[in-house]
Amino acid sequence: MIRFLACLAFVVAGTAAAASVTVVDDAGRTVTLAAPARRIVSLAPNITDTLFAAGAGAYVVGTSRFTEYPPEARKVPVVGDATTLDLERIVGLKPDIIVIWKSGTPAAQVDKLKQLGIPVFYAETVRLADIAPAVRRFGTLAGTSAAADQAARTFDTALGRLRDAYAGKRRLKVFYQVWDRPLMTVGHAQITDDALSLCGGDNVFADLAQAAPTVTREAVLARNPDAILGGGDGGSLDGWRHIAFLAAARHGNVLAVDAPTLALPSPSILPGVQTLCRVLDDARGRAGP
Repeated sequence: MIRFLACLAFVVAGTAAAASVTVVDDAGRTVTLAAPARRIVSLAPNITDTLFAAGAGAYVVGTSRFTEYPPEARKVPVVGDATTLDLERIVGLKPDIIVIWKSGTPAAQVDKLKQLGIPVFYAETVRLADIAPAVRRFGTLAGTSAAADQAARTFDTALGRLRDAYAGKRRLKVFYQVWDRPLMTVGHAQITDDALSLCGGDNVFADLAQAAPTVTREAVLARNPDAILGGGDGGSLDGWRHIAFLAAARHGNVLAVDAPTLALPSPSILPGVQTLCRVLDDARGRAGP
């Protein structure tokens, strides 16, 4: 009987150990949960999208304002945004873990969350190559590794095909306009910069470290891009179209890019990257040899 009880205790202890999960987050912190997370609060739209892709959508109990992807995530209760959080609501949701956008959630808000005693996981995806590993890490956290691995492989395969398709294309200098007043663009820290590079475009402001730097009209003219791109219907780009000495205007390459997920650093970015590549390829044809 004593031997039996000892064996039983060993099995129970081994099962408990096997049920725990340990993942290193994007701040380099080792995060360990006693069991896979079944109640997750996400504090950024891209994190929510990645959790759903990892097969953990059913476990997301709270998310942030402006979450649009995937569409089913819009039904999840909102607990705040990048600047203001409803701490009382977060506590009421009884999360096993809170996933935070490392560079987007203010430190003061993070400190308040840590005081609640709820485990925190930092996530940060700034390049396309970061997305599949993030999916896998979230799969580990939620105990959905099989679904996460499949989603990560599918994403990487599609991304690899795009990369191969445009690897030999002639490169174009590109100015990507995010906003017109003030004039804002994408710097190296924005994932759109990486998407431009994959599609055969060289961001003329890649030397700027900020994600969305403000620039001057004169700086754009001095860098004389082959193409000027922007989101929406392209109306805010009209001012560039009539500058005769500007290469982009001369070749008819002041273009709108209808890709609402292009700035979303998560799996839903893929259709946006595909659209961007097609637009740039058309611009390449007009720019000539």
